[in-house]
Amino acid sequence: SLPVARCYGKNSSIPRDDLAVLTRRSGRREPMEARDLYIGNGPKGLGVYAGRTILPGERILTFTGPLIDFVGTLALGEREGDALQIGLDLYIYLDQPGRYVNHSCRPNAGIVEDRILVALSPIFPDDEICYDYSTTMKEDHWTMACLCGSPACRREIRDFTTLSPDLQQWYLGQGIVQRFLTPQPATVPHVQPLSLPEVSI
Repeated sequence: SLPVARCYGKNSSIPRDDLAVLTRRSGRREPMEARDLYIGNGPKGLGVYAGRTILPGERILTFTGPLIDFVGTLALGEREGDALQIGLDLYIYLDQPGRYVNHSCRPNAGIVEDRILVALSPIFPDDEICYDYSTTMKEDHWTMACLCGSPACRREIRDFTTLSPDLQQWYLGQGIVQRFLTPQPATVPHVQPLSLPEVSI
């Protein structure tokens, strides 16, 4: 079966006690109250949530992790979805908290400069932060069942090229499509000026 994506908004019922993150150093669960984000356990698993109001255009986080190629993503098995495509054959195997940012067909965030997650609309405290995974994908391989619950839900997450032309243009206009997916300006071949021999009349 396909992996499932779900993005929950401000009205999701997540007990406040469950909103914690596993820290790398100590291995303990520790609240992230002092930070702007936290990893929360929602009805469909872990996700990244706002700890405060985040304004449109504001930087949320930078995705980090080791770089791998397409073959490396296949070697991840069930964790293949934890890789963010940033080139035709280049991926980031995401560190926390980035690996827990979920998909939505009606996202409140998007990726600029291949790694930086920014807010597209106001995100309020305890809202889940989601971006459209399709804005990062072109491999004709990985898909995911979507249960984001938005009226615009496509039911399946696939490559950017499978989105409607209108939606592609909207995402491109927002500047939240990975650079390797954006149309490149046509290059004009360099033409040497024609030099004619001098003719005396």
